[in-house]
Amino acid sequence: MLTEYSREYPFGWLGILAQVAPASEELIYAWNDGGFALHSMRSPELSRLYLQCRPDEDLDEWPDERIWSELQARLGLPGFEGPIVERGVTPMRSHVVEPMQHGRLFLAGDAAHIVPPTGAKGLNLAVRDVAVLADALVRWYADGDESGLASYSERCLRRVWRAEHFSWFMTSMLHRSPGADPFEAKLQLSQLRYVTTSEAQARALAENYVGLEHV
Repeated sequence: MLTEYSREYPFGWLGILAQVAPASEELIYAWNDGGFALHSMRSPELSRLYLQCRPDEDLDEWPDERIWSELQARLGLPGFEGPIVERGVTPMRSHVVEPMQHGRLFLAGDAAHIVPPTGAKGLNLAVRDVAVLADALVRWYADGDESGLASYSERCLRRVWRAEHFSWFMTSMLHRSPGADPFEAKLQLSQLRYVTTSEAQARALAENYVGLEHV
């Protein structure tokens, strides 16, 4: 009854939480010859930062000095550093199961789908699943209307696959794959220039990042 679709990526994220004021009020996604990096904020005093690494990276090989050296180089932020209070490695994969319902069983969130974090869609998709299911349950118990429950999987999967594609697009555009040749790097840089110079492409990226009301 269940079909699984998966993709394993040949890299992961080394993530840290640091006691340092964010260097920017905006997220910074960085393409670099040494690999991807991400700058984000958690509070005025805490920053969350990520480095592309091997999915099986040994944290013992990453002392604080090496982490900050790589972050400064990849993000272009010389001198940006502070005490690291948390660190870990997250492997990256995409995973979807279909259907998301069988009889009286309904799947939601990570039980049904996983996205690489590059597109920032994991929690959003889980909340959307729960909102759709909650509405369907209210209609069933209030009015005996079973249509929302019957269509739950179909409705959710339309958005799930859109988010899976966007997350794959962001991941493929920004990460350096092991063994990638210069041709692939040129394609990535061309796509990045297109996204940052074309209003149409910028709008499409923004819609996928924060919108999707019509899906």
